[in-house]
Amino acid sequence: MAKKEQYIQVEPGIQQRVSDNKYVVWLDYGRQLKEDKKTGELKYKQVKTSKVVNTLREARALRGQNSKEKQHKKITGTTKKLAFSTVLEDYNSHKQHTWSDAYAMQKKAQSKRLLAYFGDRDVKSIDTIDVEEFFEWCRHEHENFPHPLGNNSINKIKSHMSDIWKFLKKNQNKYGIAENVVVDAEEGKIDEYEVTILSKEEVNTFIEAILKNENDYSAFTMVGCATLTGMRRSEICGLKWGDIDWENKVIRVDRGRVQSSTGSLEKLPKGEKKRISALPEPLAQMLLLVKEQQENFLNREVRADDYVYMQKTNLLNNYLPHPGKVSRRFRELQNRINKLRIKAGKELLPVVRLHDLRHTFISLCLNSGEVNPFQVSANVGHTCDDNTTTRIYWHDQGDRKEICEFIKSIITVEIKAYS
Repeated sequence: MAKKEQYIQVEPGIQQRVSDNKYVVWLDYGRQLKEDKKTGELKYKQVKTSKVVNTLREARALRGQNSKEKQHKKITGTTKKLAFSTVLEDYNSHKQHTWSDAYAMQKKAQSKRLLAYFGDRDVKSIDTIDVEEFFEWCRHEHENFPHPLGNNSINKIKSHMSDIWKFLKKNQNKYGIAENVVVDAEEGKIDEYEVTILSKEEVNTFIEAILKNENDYSAFTMVGCATLTGMRRSEICGLKWGDIDWENKVIRVDRGRVQSSTGSLEKLPKGEKKRISALPEPLAQMLLLVKEQQENFLNREVRADDYVYMQKTNLLNNYLPHPGKVSRRFRELQNRINKLRIKAGKELLPVVRLHDLRHTFISLCLNSGEVNPFQVSANVGHTCDDNTTTRIYWHDQGDRKEICEFIKSIITVEIKAYS
């Protein structure tokens, strides 16, 4: 039978082992999150251990350091529950003065989802798996969140969460968080959407189908501005009649109208850059049809500060279309056109996203070899920064003649005939 080890109590928490005269230090690390090996759940447990050292001096040093750590946790409250809702409120209070109005609205919408999921849960109990499960939760409909988030929105909310944990780490003495659990979280399975480019023949077919079958010419604003000048959805929603220079054949892209938690708000175009875009003759003819129809609906002339993209119901009921629903209107338009083509026994038009029409415009211009690439970049709001010459010395003078001439050459539909 093994002989029981004998110890001599030297000081509180320190014992001397009789067999070899070494010192045993008993350490208490307080309550910590530990995984239950049976259930796999994280639970708070009191963590205690011991260490063996050769001298009393080493033992006292270990004991003193352990006491300091316990006292620090007691003072800062890091051993207590740290509610996510409290942390989020602290973060927003500290950061919100640095946010633009549009950014603040985005953060507010994201915070609602974060609070709905994490609520008052202890931040110290949230790990990378929890964050990944939250991202997956965001991809589905819920009672107060009927619209699932897509890849772009998931990436933005991940960036938001990562900033929160950076804030906690920076204030480690207060919050006791030493690791950013968001950085390595996977956003989930992301299906890459393959861009579909329309040919010039398909573009003409699309425009002709709108002319023949659509009673509401707001579709021209949506399709024409995206396909014939490369405007983004937000820029189409923000376009006003006063931005169109009919004489010089250009459009001033001064703003975008984006969705927010309260509806929509105006902001500068993507990249915070205003620009000049071409107004090719076919697009000008389409927009004149839109203008004429709007004036018939309103029983007055359109004003400079009236929005160009307005459906009939928006005009008659005096409210702006929600930017988030424009893409859905575009899908519905495609469905109507293809149903008619099925009945007529014609080949279906490719199903594309509204943003694919911007890709179509750029690709048609560049692949033609007839348009200066710098002019195309400036027209769509891209920065020419490949080298010092273009980044510093090249200045856009707003010349869009090559684009206007090229677009006019490929659009063969007789738009004026439908006026």
